[in-house]
Amino acid sequence: MGCYAAALRRKRLKSMNDTRSNYFKKKKRNRIIILSLVGFALVAFALFWTVYDDVESTLKTVFEDVETENMRKEEVSVDATHPISFALLGIDMYGDGIAEGSGRSDTIIVATVNPKTKKTTIVSVPRDSYAEMVGYETNSYPEYNDKITHAYAFGSTQMAINSIQEFLNVPIDYYVEINMQGLHDIVEAIGGIELTSPLTFEFEGSSFVEGETVIADGWDALAFARMRKEDPEGDLGRQNRQRMVIKAILDKLISIDSVTNYKKILSAVEVNIQTNLSFEDLLDIKSGYVDALDTFTQLSIAGEELYYDEIYYYYVDPEERLRIANTLRDELEIDQVQFSDMNLSDADSSFGFGQMTSAGSVTGTSDFDSIEETDEAANN
Repeated sequence: MGCYAAALRRKRLKSMNDTRSNYFKKKKRNRIIILSLVGFALVAFALFWTVYDDVESTLKTVFEDVETENMRKEEVSVDATHPISFALLGIDMYGDGIAEGSGRSDTIIVATVNPKTKKTTIVSVPRDSYAEMVGYETNSYPEYNDKITHAYAFGSTQMAINSIQEFLNVPIDYYVEINMQGLHDIVEAIGGIELTSPLTFEFEGSSFVEGETVIADGWDALAFARMRKEDPEGDLGRQNRQRMVIKAILDKLISIDSVTNYKKILSAVEVNIQTNLSFEDLLDIKSGYVDALDTFTQLSIAGEELYYDEIYYYYVDPEERLRIANTLRDELEIDQVQFSDMNLSDADSSFGFGQMTSAGSVTGTSDFDSIEETDEAANN
């Protein structure tokens, strides 16, 4: 009996020891899991702040405020989620970095973003559009007109933005300009982009087949965006392909794979992009404008051929510019303008819009003015 009791005590003691051992093993295992999770969280947190700091540092490098003519009656704020406008300029300048006052704005895209209507409206301004070079002085005339792409060459970002504002009669709140070399660098940094060509063509060593989807590297993407003369739609066809490239880059940038390459991306951005968007502005836009950036409406500017001294220009009449102006102004929730508010050029007088004065300026009315006067008379 005594032997049996002793054996029972040993069995109970072993069971207690095994339970205690399992308890401490489980506790140790849980502690390892918890410590691992904490460690992972700390690494993730450190990575987040590293990326955060790197992005903030890069944006401080590329930030360049430009003093332009203020067309706003009230100050706009992304913090208050006001509707805003952008000018996206693709500069046809190659090499490292944005050089002040060199190159031309080969690509001009104006966009309005309205967080209330959750809508983004974009319009491509044809590079050869006949427009006033705002701020360019000449001894012959009070204003000088040329291809709008040349405004950047004459007066860098300031003249380019002011000339776009004058041409469309729409305020530009923010701008982003990218050296076309930067397009190559960014595409390379993200590992290429997926493109489906709307036509078959070869350009600068790159070839594309209509309807065929390819993974384009930096040089292919640049060739795809730059070719113009072989496109039946000319500059309008190129604008469409440029928008395809921009969308493909944005789609790739928000992918998980791009996070691992963020340093390469930031390096490409740092030497090829210039903007007046601050880091804080981008954070506000990310938090308040994301839904609006998901819905795009595209406008097209109608025009016709114009030749001065055998030089080709794209002529956009003031009525068409007025239509675009008020469409964009509606999206910005600002007052519409009338035909009399549109700047007229010497080309407009040639097409029957007003008359050239001895001072070199153009005055006149349009069918829109006649309609407005008739409406006012009927209301009086």
